[in-house]
Amino acid sequence: MQTKFDTAYLISASDLLSYKKVPKWDFHIHTNHTDGKASVLQVFEKAIEAELEVIIFTEHTEPWRSKSPHWFQSYVDEIVNLREKYRNKIKVFIGLEANAVSFDGQVELTDQMVERAEFVLGAAHRYPGLDTRKIAELSKNEAIDLEYKTLMGLAASTNIHAIAHIGATCSKYCTPFPTQLTREIVKEATKNNIAVEINPVYHKPLIHFLEMCAEENAMTTPGSNAHGFGDIGLIVRELESILKS
Repeated sequence: MQTKFDTAYLISASDLLSYKKVPKWDFHIHTNHTDGKASVLQVFEKAIEAELEVIIFTEHTEPWRSKSPHWFQSYVDEIVNLREKYRNKIKVFIGLEANAVSFDGQVELTDQMVERAEFVLGAAHRYPGLDTRKIAELSKNEAIDLEYKTLMGLAASTNIHAIAHIGATCSKYCTPFPTQLTREIVKEATKNNIAVEINPVYHKPLIHFLEMCAEENAMTTPGSNAHGFGDIGLIVRELESILKS
């Protein structure tokens, strides 16, 4: 992928642990174009109210999540227009959260998305090759193996900037994802210059995940996984809480 994202907005886990002031950044926000509750305008307003300095909209790319088959152009137009309006108040990027569709790092993106997106989070939402099977129906070993294979593919992908919520799908629907495998994925992503998301919804205790990323010299992106109004800026509040203590 020809990068359109300013890598100055990536932060090493080690630096994040040592910062006295947490960057007011949130790089994982959804809107009502897919499964979020807030509109693009409402996210802008809420983020500014929360005194965030940089945000990235990361709408889902799976067609079944969208309200309209033509949502993407409207999504881009809204962000472009509003970030010009609020250019003196907040920095905003057009992003996507793209589901892995193979074990070799391919993600679900249209040509238009590749052209217009400035930041892409790769995610393991549904493992490749499941067909009609549900993740909750898998054995524990199957779910762990498929999560690992999917995320290791993303960790070497040329189609993304960062990996979202490592281990989340397996842990949410089937069984806890092993810490050692998480570490292997973080290590592989770091080797390939792919950032790792720090996500307060799925990485608990958050400090343990952050420390692991620091041990592996990982670059990170802070993301709230925001779907509702109150979620915007959650990652900043969580990091401030744990780093102060």
